[in-house]
Amino acid sequence: MENGTERYIETVKYLEKLYDYINGRLFGGELEKPVITVQRDERNKAFGWYSTEKVWKERGENEGAHELNITAQYLNRSVSEIAETLIHEMCHNYARQNHIQDCSRGGTYHNKLFLRIAEMHGLKVQCLPKIGYSHTELTEGTAALIAEFVKDNPESIIYRSPVFKGQTVRTSSTRKYKCPICGQSVRATKEVRILCLDCNEPMTEE
Repeated sequence: MENGTERYIETVKYLEKLYDYINGRLFGGELEKPVITVQRDERNKAFGWYSTEKVWKERGENEGAHELNITAQYLNRSVSEIAETLIHEMCHNYARQNHIQDCSRGGTYHNKLFLRIAEMHGLKVQCLPKIGYSHTELTEGTAALIAEFVKDNPESIIYRSPVFKGQTVRTSSTRKYKCPICGQSVRATKEVRILCLDCNEPMTEE
């Protein structure tokens, strides 16, 4: 690939433009703008995420910015699918901005408040075991809005190959396992299968 860094920057700018478009069309332009990033998910599972904490800082200043990430491995999807992920994370941004606790059980379960926010902002929602109202899709109306954006803004996106075994770099040999129900956590030095006896629920690796 020629000019890889420039193409990467173009990808982030495209996501930023898509964010602004969705913010104006579905959120009335009221959402604060986080730092939009493209990072890999080491387990190839998450399409994206939103940080409820202000994780981006300027040197010498205490104030910071939230992060909205679109996972690098999943930028090979269509713009409409990427937009669905973006809107999903923007709903978390909306909840944080309006002091709504849209996730419970240690932040792993999308509750009915998230359901309500998502349905208000152009998404169809399905409830899944253990993680709640987390599965989202574009409504027909929202899909039409995104198609209009793509028509006026031809795609300029690159993506990353999936993470393969042996590529992941750990900063520590320990793993943290957490109960999705009560939030109780333990650490282990190797991959284990562990059960929370209080909730009778398998713990998941963070």
